[in-house]
Amino acid sequence: MIQTLLSVLKSIDAPGSPQFLLLGLAVGAVVMWVWPRHRRLGRSIFMGLPLLYLLLALPLTAGAISGALPSIPTVNADSVGPLDELLVFDGDNRRGRVRATARAFVVSRPSLIWVVGGQADWLYDQLPAAGVPPAQLRLDPEPLTTRAQIQWVVDRTAAHPDARMAIVCSRLQIPRIAGLTQAAHLHVPLISAPIDDEPVNGGWRVFVPTYFALRVSRDAIYEHAALAYYRYHGWIHTS
Repeated sequence: MIQTLLSVLKSIDAPGSPQFLLLGLAVGAVVMWVWPRHRRLGRSIFMGLPLLYLLLALPLTAGAISGALPSIPTVNADSVGPLDELLVFDGDNRRGRVRATARAFVVSRPSLIWVVGGQADWLYDQLPAAGVPPAQLRLDPEPLTTRAQIQWVVDRTAAHPDARMAIVCSRLQIPRIAGLTQAAHLHVPLISAPIDDEPVNGGWRVFVPTYFALRVSRDAIYEHAALAYYRYHGWIHTS
């Protein structure tokens, strides 16, 4: 029952997503027309949700929410050094992960690139166009959660203890990945991939709403919630 509820909540996504907006508007409609006594609350929902989304779409807001995530030491694709295997996690901002993976491949020349995750086929299909030879790509769609991806790495490193590996994940997901790798006693460098389209971070345009900023706000809110959930269960211990 709890797992089903979590799956439903995950499908709704965080504030900033279309699903969350549609659900909120549906709740407002129900309140207004099913419970007329609470019509004022329904109107507040109809007015408040668009204002909330407008606020979340400001680059200034997106920067503040994402900037409040824990700061974690990472490496960039240019400085990770030689690798035997590069492990690419599926998740948010897939285009940024493709760019970071392609750059790490050029610099580190790993023999294998593993793309891991439940919807990782998109990454797998896009990497050859970014310059990664298909013969060196491997896909494992079985790990459906971030914790399952980390367990995959634990098993992989146990089977190949001498292999030099690194993990590619988005800069927003880094704190959660770092917490899980620390808890699993993994010593694998984390390559921080950029998000697909970084919002502006200075000048008057930080006050101009954009879809890209809305996406960053949504993904960052999701990561804050996921970090709190993981800490609650004792899976990670990051501050």
